[in-house]
Amino acid sequence: MGQGKKPEGQTRETRRNSRTFRRDFTVFLILFFALWLFSYLLTIRFPGIVARAQLLVAAELDWCLDRLDYLFTRVGSTFTFNTAHGGERLVVIAECTGLYTTIIFYSIILAYPARIREKMIGLLIGIPAIHILNLVRMVVISLVLYHRREMFDFFHGYLWQITFVIFMLMIVIFWMAKIVKPREAE
Repeated sequence: MGQGKKPEGQTRETRRNSRTFRRDFTVFLILFFALWLFSYLLTIRFPGIVARAQLLVAAELDWCLDRLDYLFTRVGSTFTFNTAHGGERLVVIAECTGLYTTIIFYSIILAYPARIREKMIGLLIGIPAIHILNLVRMVVISLVLYHRREMFDFFHGYLWQITFVIFMLMIVIFWMAKIVKPREAE
């Protein structure tokens, strides 16, 4: 392939498909970023949304730990565990709510070129799934803090962060593969 020559084996349709893909991908990225930024700015403009999410997750975690017969006290979104190795505090902050992962998830779903019904199904599957996994994450992190304090940073900062991102992406991939129909199928 020399300078100024057409790439070998590339047809007009291949080039058109390439341009269409680039255009669609650029539109997706712009929509995704706009939705994400707008939603994130809403959490800053209305901090009560985040505060209520923190209290909701704290109440759900309280309920789960109570069912597991763990001894703790909770004030607002702060837990204090009385463990064999002393008192341990766990504070449910904004990042512990799954809210920001949910914002990324629904920004992907809404920006993706799919039908409204397919997007609604994606949101109805994904948002509760993310919330449930986040609650499982919070319970596991609490139990690790209670029993194995030295493992807390690994579980909190690495294992569950990676697991959470992979889980969210798996939901998106499942949605794209099983729910979204190709445009030609209309």
